[in-house]
Amino acid sequence: MSAAEGADLKGGHPPAVKVGGMRVVQHKDGKEKPAEQLTKEEQEEFGTSPPKSDTHHQSVLVGGTITQGDKDFPPEAVKHYHNKPLPTHDTRPAAKNFNIQQPR
Repeated sequence: MSAAEGADLKGGHPPAVKVGGMRVVQHKDGKEKPAEQLTKEEQEEFGTSPPKSDTHHQSVLVGGTITQGDKDFPPEAVKHYHNKPLPTHDTRPAAKNFNIQQPR
């Protein structure tokens, strides 16, 4: 290892790049692999699009019991459960009457 290489490295990697006194983030993304091409036989067998999931007929284990998704919990009921009820009566503190006792 020469002296020039050792001066450029800090902790085994080059020092941070700074612009205007601020560090510049440099993320190195991995190279994306191209999607594997299906053969003609596989396209006929499986089709070209991914299978669609049916949320209405899906079984999910919730709290030890099997639920039927939208059948057991309709969206309106879930929305009603998650919304906080608004107060119907505005309760403000009663106005205090400040009487200052002063001698005559």
